[in-house]
Amino acid sequence: MRKVAHRDSVATIGMVTAGGLWSALIVICVSFFTLPGPGSARQAAGSQPSAPASHRPAPPLAVARTDELYKPATLPDGRLVAAALPTVEGVQRVVAICSRDNGHTWGKPLTLFSLPREEGSFGYFNFMADRAGEMHLFFLVDPSTGAKWRRTHPQATAPEARLDIWHIKSTGGGTAWPSPKRIWEGRAGDMLSVVQLRSGRILLPICYRTDRNWARRGDGFDAYTYHGQFDSSVLYSDDGGESWRQSPSALRTPTPDITTILGAVEPVVLQLKDGRAWMLIRTQMGRFYESYSADDGKTWTPPVPTSLISSDSPAGLVRLPDGRIVMILNRTLRFPYAYGGRHVLHAAISDDDGRTWHGYREVVRDPLRGQPPPPDGDFGPSYPYPTLTQDGKVLFATACATGTRGGQPHVPGFVSRQKRDLILLDPAWLTEISQRTDFSGGLDDWSAFGVKGVELVPHPARPGARVLGIRKTEPAWPAAAVWNFPMGARGHVRLNLMLKPGFGGALVGLTDHYSVPFDGEDTFYNVYNVAIGPDGELTKGGKLEPNRWHQLDLDWDTIAGNARILADGKQVALVRAKRESEGVSYLRLCSTASGVDLSGFLVESVEAKISPGSQR
Repeated sequence: MRKVAHRDSVATIGMVTAGGLWSALIVICVSFFTLPGPGSARQAAGSQPSAPASHRPAPPLAVARTDELYKPATLPDGRLVAAALPTVEGVQRVVAICSRDNGHTWGKPLTLFSLPREEGSFGYFNFMADRAGEMHLFFLVDPSTGAKWRRTHPQATAPEARLDIWHIKSTGGGTAWPSPKRIWEGRAGDMLSVVQLRSGRILLPICYRTDRNWARRGDGFDAYTYHGQFDSSVLYSDDGGESWRQSPSALRTPTPDITTILGAVEPVVLQLKDGRAWMLIRTQMGRFYESYSADDGKTWTPPVPTSLISSDSPAGLVRLPDGRIVMILNRTLRFPYAYGGRHVLHAAISDDDGRTWHGYREVVRDPLRGQPPPPDGDFGPSYPYPTLTQDGKVLFATACATGTRGGQPHVPGFVSRQKRDLILLDPAWLTEISQRTDFSGGLDDWSAFGVKGVELVPHPARPGARVLGIRKTEPAWPAAAVWNFPMGARGHVRLNLMLKPGFGGALVGLTDHYSVPFDGEDTFYNVYNVAIGPDGELTKGGKLEPNRWHQLDLDWDTIAGNARILADGKQVALVRAKRESEGVSYLRLCSTASGVDLSGFLVESVEAKISPGSQR
């Protein structure tokens, strides 16, 4: 989780600091600030198309970039509103921007209301619009920073020892804002989701710190394991937010070590078609845990692990008009930060109410992933906040930095600024079944950081063209690259590659999740491995000659658990899957040279195609 202490900053889009009512925000929607339109919006993630762009859905587009975190919500009439919490001249204010064209352009920000300084510092917030058109905002508040607390608590309190939950709801269809009120007291964690069920009940999933630690694990079975310090639960309201109750269910999950303060944190909730509420819980176990409620969120089943791979990061869930569900997550493993890292953000889609998923495409990549991680603080795209546009797209924000690194106090004059994006995602892009790259557009659709000897080099026979070269130029540095494509249970990847004379060996891996290029344990976690020996020999037979282009095909079937390996159209091997998997979505290329290999190999193009009907 992240600290809630608010960062003072001024929105680059210009602040309207005069107090205004919601009706004024509606009027100001016609005035658009300087953001790119749909034709020129910045591409967030994607690869070169394997068909004319007019026949393919657009990849994710960043339609707004601001200094503040604007969280979006959808009004009953289809308009989009995004709220932020800047501090201006020492006063915390809630401001909002509005879009009438499905998020492509946005109006100027308008101040909705100011927050009472005497109550403390208002930090991490959540935002929704109910079916009646009223706005709801939920805040974490540190009361020890307020004048009221200091008058009654002369003894200093550790920062964030308490983070209460406060709520404010508009009235009159968003034309007035009463004073906010505290609805829960304790040490809460970040809030990632708030939903209104079909019954009208509002559910606010929460997590909160307990007094549990390794020395005080609990009794009974709890004495044999450890669940971290945080539990998850739900606050619910049946009167439109006037009053709130907490579910008696205290949801906990195991942790992989005894030092983490976390546990079951930052849950998100979605109502299923059968009426049950479904909760996904962030854990440190390399996957989400899930819980269900059959009584509109009053009580919940004990959490159990899912097959949904994730680092220690929260999910975002949104239901499309056609009933499908889009999930946004960090499907990343084996990196020290966040128990798997947050270098890329993925999206998947389900057409069976969350039982199976396909897509798992990279929708945002950290543009600074080529730099070492910052010395402290969060980094990488994560904490997605999705909402639905009127034309069926998904608009989402990310809370963690997708731009500058946050926190380098040893650099003189350093000012931390985390740029925030609002990103449009076309669900149709998640259902594509093919992807291709020939490196004519560069290497941004690959991960090739923390390595040396991985670069685009001139094509040996085509002037002006470039190919990917992978050489082990220094013995202490890995040489590897990672590429994402739509997930499928069956499909094939085709590489056009050339081994250079003196080539020292390589590993071609197919897997179902992201890990950094320099992951030294990928061979144990890949679904399929194909080794190419220093002499060009392939796993279980076949040979690639140096200094000529070869077509290497990997036809996989995770249902049958095998993959055919073809060299220049001829099957040379049948390899078994190293483990069970729902599908494949990543290609990993790595030099396995024992020492320096200045020859290496070249890759001219890569194409992946998923077999129809194999998206699980």
